[in-house]
Amino acid sequence: MSSSVSASEPTRLWTRAAALGSLWAALEITFGSLLHNLRIPFAGTALAAAGALLMTTAIQRWPSPGLVWRAALIAALMKSISPSAIILGPMAGIFAEGVILFLVLRLLGRGFPGCLLGGALAVSWTLAQKILSLLITYGLNFIALYEGLVRFAARATGWRALGPGDVVLALLAVQAALGAAAGAAGWWLGRRRRGSGLVQLGRTAVAYSAPSPAAAEPGHPAALPLLALSLVLGLWWIGRAGLLPGGAALLAAVAFIASRYRRGMRRLAKPRLWIELTAVLLLSGLLLGALGSGQSWRSGLLAGAGMTVRAVFVVVMFSAIGMELKRAPWIQRLSRGRFAPAHQALEAAFQALPDFIASLRDLPAVWRRPLRAVSELLDRAELWQQEFERRHLRAPRIILTGPRGAGKTTLLESAARSLQALGLRPAGILSPGYFENGRRVRYEILILDTGERLPLAERDGNAPPDSGGCYRFQPGTIAAGLQALSDGRLAAADVVIVDEVGPMELRGEGWAPALDAVAAMPAPMVWVVRPNLVDEVRRRWRWHEAEVIEAASAGAAELAARLAQAVPARQPARA
Repeated sequence: MSSSVSASEPTRLWTRAAALGSLWAALEITFGSLLHNLRIPFAGTALAAAGALLMTTAIQRWPSPGLVWRAALIAALMKSISPSAIILGPMAGIFAEGVILFLVLRLLGRGFPGCLLGGALAVSWTLAQKILSLLITYGLNFIALYEGLVRFAARATGWRALGPGDVVLALLAVQAALGAAAGAAGWWLGRRRRGSGLVQLGRTAVAYSAPSPAAAEPGHPAALPLLALSLVLGLWWIGRAGLLPGGAALLAAVAFIASRYRRGMRRLAKPRLWIELTAVLLLSGLLLGALGSGQSWRSGLLAGAGMTVRAVFVVVMFSAIGMELKRAPWIQRLSRGRFAPAHQALEAAFQALPDFIASLRDLPAVWRRPLRAVSELLDRAELWQQEFERRHLRAPRIILTGPRGAGKTTLLESAARSLQALGLRPAGILSPGYFENGRRVRYEILILDTGERLPLAERDGNAPPDSGGCYRFQPGTIAAGLQALSDGRLAAADVVIVDEVGPMELRGEGWAPALDAVAAMPAPMVWVVRPNLVDEVRRRWRWHEAEVIEAASAGAAELAARLAQAVPARQPARA
């Protein structure tokens, strides 16, 4: 993230993606809920068309194709906190639609041909994804079942010329036409004059604190890849071993996974799933057996039983994967390194979501004047983008983290010297530790603006290193550190450093009395935080946009240069 006076183009792309992705997610929530509650067929196609209309309209205002896939990524990630256990399919569908539209717009441009073809292909993906999902769930036997069903329908209706491919092509043509219409409408609407500019952000929406994915329940980092590997191996095994040995192993795996992810198995309790599985079983007996190629009911039922066992296994595994996608280890990876802009945009998108949902509550008005409604929604998205950009232009907040002994304090001490060499004034405190026989025995604090070193804490007895009460702290040094972090001492600072913010501060002790005021200061700032406390510190001091840097991958000169770049007026340090 750039910290220059004006936002860089990557920053602007991500802030716009946050606003558009949030609006897209709001459409999925409001419009999607309406369609699904009314049991309207092809609800997914209608939602895809709405997304294509939104993106092709937006790309006329903000002509950068990269905006499309970024907005799709944000909207897809926002599905990760959905209370539904079925999130993987919608997440993949939204992101795939955005990528397809992005590729076409990148190739043909954002003119009428690009929007027309991009909308057609993006919406058509919903049928391709449905077919792929059915093949994964039921296996290749589902193709034979589908072909048998079409042939039976052709004989029953007298439409002898009706073939399995014809039905797919007809559905594909309908979806492509709807997508092309959405893309063309988006191109036309985006080129029209903008709205009146009377749109305002809701006051309650600005203050709203949306649920952050960083607050998700804990999970193990290896769980997601293990579940994905188990899914692949399970499907391979039933195809190789056959129904009895393969099905027995899969059902045992289903029982184990379902017991581990009870909260995510709500789909198994829905009658619709079992009705669907029963229909597949009976149709297999009828179409692949009695009415098939001279086979018996028994052979058809066995084929249906294999598809049913496979389907239960796939449903359970995907539900478990969906649960893991909501858990902290996977989502926390977005907050670090190259994924940090996406994580920051995601958190910004959650802040705007309630305002967009409130704007879409009057759905009859949207239907009566859809073109004006889309234009006003994009005006609102632009206001949110400007709000996000304004927040990004604040001086950077950096959390420096790493395991014990990773050199965090040494890194910052070297960075502080580099800042001083540039004529800048770093202020705050460092807490260097001292070791004997590989064991930390005492701490000091280094007060940066004066260079004074004071004894802070000394190990007490033979308590284990992680014991909460194994150090005796010097009250006088604590008072001196709080004074070094006071408004008066930090008012003239170019860069503020706090080492460290740990369990004591989260309990309201240590440097906590000064940190509320310090966190709100305009200067660039670095706090040292232990890895397991990063999310708690971000929530406690509302540092949701703070960038997390691993000490092992950071350089003192690079960090100092970055902080120096964020200082608005570099005045020489006073002697």
